[in-house]
Amino acid sequence: MTLEDVRNVTVLGTGMMGPGIALLFAKAGYKTTMWGPDEQDIKSGEENLQRNIDDLLNQDILTRQEADQFKQNIIMSYDLETAVSNADFVSEAIPEILDLKQNIFAEMEQYAQQHAVLTSNTSGLMPSAISAKMAKNENMLVAHFWNPAHLVPLVEVCGHPETSQTAVDLTMDILKSIDKEPVLLRKEILGFLGNRVMHAMNREALALVSEGVCSPEDIDKVVLSSFGPRFANLGLLEYLDFCGLEHIQRIQQYLYGDLDNTPGALPVINQKVKDGDLGCETGKGLFDWSQRDKDGPRIRRDQEFVRRLKEQKKKS
Repeated sequence: MTLEDVRNVTVLGTGMMGPGIALLFAKAGYKTTMWGPDEQDIKSGEENLQRNIDDLLNQDILTRQEADQFKQNIIMSYDLETAVSNADFVSEAIPEILDLKQNIFAEMEQYAQQHAVLTSNTSGLMPSAISAKMAKNENMLVAHFWNPAHLVPLVEVCGHPETSQTAVDLTMDILKSIDKEPVLLRKEILGFLGNRVMHAMNREALALVSEGVCSPEDIDKVVLSSFGPRFANLGLLEYLDFCGLEHIQRIQQYLYGDLDNTPGALPVINQKVKDGDLGCETGKGLFDWSQRDKDGPRIRRDQEFVRRLKEQKKKS
């Protein structure tokens, strides 16, 4: 099967990621089915899809006519067999629970066409683990979209030892066809690329707060007023070459041995979860959200991606 043969796409999941992924494929002209396990999930998926569309409308990235056209390319289903039986490409975006993913891939395999490529949007689980209950898993791999999927260009593609090269190549082609920037991992690894780098930074930041070196506000001020803006337009490893690797070596020799290497979740996070202080949703986490704008992080998170999309639209 080649890219030209792909007509029907199915997205499993109606929560944070599924509706954004479905919108991407619908925008690119694919007939797209979004699946949820029941009517309530379907309703939630429709609401989340509309919110994504409204975001693009409000930012003048979509016209109302375009939005209506894209929505016509999406149908909803809560019957898994119906949802996947005609699909050429499937993106699974259900909750990040290994058993759930294993079971749905094993069930999906019974209904899918032999040529269908079955991908998982897992944030970091190994594709070999997710496909462990499948009878044949050569067409299964990971295609990890980043949140929000309808804005962030990156998709991490990761196969397992039995994934066919055909499935990998087709996945890369499909992602490029929806204007994504896929990165292919040469071997499977927990967390893939972005989450490993990001969580390494998170661990050190949380350790500094736990040790009383600074406050959460201080950490965020450091990021937003220094390397955050820098790395919006400069590659992380490109910067090392720019600085000079001898200089970098000197720093690593005295600093790396002093960095935090706590295995597992850090105590400060464990305690917050134990206390029920889960962040924005509960009004308190690392910060007190009672006096903060809870919509602010979402808006600021998307600003740079919106700017890039507007720039891209002007050029097209």
